[in-house]
Amino acid sequence: MPLCARCTGELCGIVIAAFTYVIWHPQIGMLIVLMLPLVIDGFVQLKTGYESNNIRRLWTGILFGYGLFTLFIISSAFALRYGIEAGRELVK
Repeated sequence: MPLCARCTGELCGIVIAAFTYVIWHPQIGMLIVLMLPLVIDGFVQLKTGYESNNIRRLWTGILFGYGLFTLFIISSAFALRYGIEAGRELVK
C-alpha cells in the first residue's frame, strides 16, 4: 500500500523522534514551531491554487511527525507521573 510523501515524512519523523528523545528533549514551544510548516503548507494549498512538491511535503511531514510524537512522549510521561502521584494520594 503506497503512502503519500507527507505521510511517509510523518512516519520517518516519528521513528527519528523515538530514537533521539533519549539524547535530546526539545522544549514544547520548539515542537510547536516544528509542526507549523506542515500546517501552513496544507492551509495555503487548501485556500489557494498553490501546490507544493513532494520534497517539501516529505520535509514538512518529517518535522511534523517529530514534533507530534515528541509531544506524545512528553504528555504520556506527564500523565503517568501525575497518575502515580494521584494514586498515592488516594491510598493515604
